[in-house]
Amino acid sequence: MTAEDDRSSVRAAFRQIFPGVMVAMFLAAADQTILASALPTIASHLGGFEYVSWVVVAYLLAATIAAPLYGHLGDRFGRKRMLMVALGVFTLASALCAAAPTLPTLIAARAVQGLGGGGLMTLAQALIGEHVPPRDRGRFQGYFAAVFALASTSGPILGAYLTEHISWRSVFAINLPLGLVAAYLARRVPGVRAPREGVYRPDIVGTLLFCFSTLGLLVSLSSAGHGLPFGSWTLYALIALVIAGYVALYRWERRLAHPIIPVHLLRRSDILRPDIVVMCFAATLFASVLYLPLYLQVGRGLGIGTSGTLLLPITLSMVTGATVTGRLVSRTGKVTIFPIVGLSLATAALIATGVTISFASTPWVLGLTSLTGIALGMVMPAMQVAVQQAAGREALGAAIGSMSLSRSVGGAIGVAIAGAIIFVSIGHADPAMYAVLEHVMGAGPEYLAQLSTTQRASIGAQLDQTFRLVFFGIAVITGIGAIVATTVPKPTF
Repeated sequence: MTAEDDRSSVRAAFRQIFPGVMVAMFLAAADQTILASALPTIASHLGGFEYVSWVVVAYLLAATIAAPLYGHLGDRFGRKRMLMVALGVFTLASALCAAAPTLPTLIAARAVQGLGGGGLMTLAQALIGEHVPPRDRGRFQGYFAAVFALASTSGPILGAYLTEHISWRSVFAINLPLGLVAAYLARRVPGVRAPREGVYRPDIVGTLLFCFSTLGLLVSLSSAGHGLPFGSWTLYALIALVIAGYVALYRWERRLAHPIIPVHLLRRSDILRPDIVVMCFAATLFASVLYLPLYLQVGRGLGIGTSGTLLLPITLSMVTGATVTGRLVSRTGKVTIFPIVGLSLATAALIATGVTISFASTPWVLGLTSLTGIALGMVMPAMQVAVQQAAGREALGAAIGSMSLSRSVGGAIGVAIAGAIIFVSIGHADPAMYAVLEHVMGAGPEYLAQLSTTQRASIGAQLDQTFRLVFFGIAVITGIGAIVATTVPKPTF
């Protein structure tokens, strides 16, 4: 086959496969962040402001659990078939979210929605690995990373627009027609017959251990120093239970032939290390996307719609970085250099943001965060190719499931850590600032306009100091990711 025939084959695969999985992945990624601008409105309508963050956490936790499960089910029963199942769960749960009468009902429906959303991303990437030759996957994964970045960072913008002009319920209702479109396009993806060897037995014990251990981890991270003060026996007991839960999970999973967590794969450095890099990437992305609008609203006095729109530079820069990186991986065959450079550059940009935040202009802050976006865009395409090539066709779904798990856990951990830094910093400096923060999130920047110049200056100084610590904390995470990236084995094609 000539080089021109190869290119034609890749283009044909792109037209047939990519549209069928792109919409599904966009839905799942956008729903992780689309509520960033709508949460205050939801709290004002349904009550329970102190618990409203669990509307986001419930989705992330459920998606984290679902990711490896769908990867395993896709390996055994067919990835296209399981993608249709995940779309059905996601769309039905979206309707339940839109109709939720109370906050607990909404949180429960969001958890069900996450059970579908986690499968969408895992199976979409696995289908690319199933149909595209290894050398050409970099280009496809670059497109995927661009879709993921676009969805994650445009989610708050779309959520703000729908909430402001229609209703917060429309944030969920919009998934109904999009889910039908995704299902129609997914039907065009060629199916591959999956092996049906033996009887499938779901790993119920492993799923429960993973669920409760991860839930305990998120609660301890988000509540440390705030809901659970440092030094309290309750916090120490929770941490001990989390550790015991993960130890029990490891011992249980290594005994099974088909565990929910692919322990046999995570023992391999060419799988585990890329997963750690992806975890650091996701922690940085989600913390930035969810808390940068809050800083722009509270610290800079911008409106909800404006702060959401100002995420566009990050979106465009991540799309550019991901697309270019995917093409370079396919063209050069080099993989590991891109996350090393990207995470190192992101670390430097985040440190510069923290150093200059108290006196820098808003365009300067956005410029540095856009540089961070370009750098983060260099991570996912390369790491996806590395993991897919290391796993091989037989364990492709499980390996990609482990990466989706790492992304979901990393995102949840990043949000929890950034939130803990904010609340601990504000609480230690001035406990009354909690009330100010709550009023601003609920009433918007108009609340700041009612305060005196001295009060606004004091609030601004405290918030600058708080978000300086947030950016420094995120920089530590990306720095760890850059160090781990230098140890990732180079894949061979």
